[in-house]
Amino acid sequence: MTAQDKGAKFALNNINIPEAGLGAFAILLGAYVAIDATGYRDGSTYDALGPSLLPYIIGAGMILTGLPILVGAFAARARAAPAEQIDWKPVALIILGLIVPILFILMLGWIPVITVVFALGARAFGSRRTVLDLGLGFCFGVATFVFFNFVLGLHLPAGWLITQLFG
Repeated sequence: MTAQDKGAKFALNNINIPEAGLGAFAILLGAYVAIDATGYRDGSTYDALGPSLLPYIIGAGMILTGLPILVGAFAARARAAPAEQIDWKPVALIILGLIVPILFILMLGWIPVITVVFALGARAFGSRRTVLDLGLGFCFGVATFVFFNFVLGLHLPAGWLITQLFG
């Protein structure tokens, strides 16, 4: 092994690969969101902000978040403490909370899906009061459903059962 190979190996050992991957992914995803927003057609001539503003802000935020993570990954191994074990149960609950609306929102509707998602999120963050979490999720689901459907005029899905019962 030559001195150059030892130097390359030493430099690679100082890079925290998962952190670098996360930073690079955030930067690339932010750039994608911002570039994709350029294709949005703005609302009307009097609308100064338009629908592309929020994706630009999100893309910039992801890039600005990913940059320090990526830069910090290059010296993280030298100063990092031993890695903690990941508790996969909260991660699985949050992933389930992301999947449930995709699968059930049209069939069950906004209120029951948000009830379950709220309870899953609360459990993932350590709550053990399932009945209270379901009640709070139900209240939040009803409040947002009423606000969006009747105040803003934007229609959240009511669900197949509700539309069959109440038309």
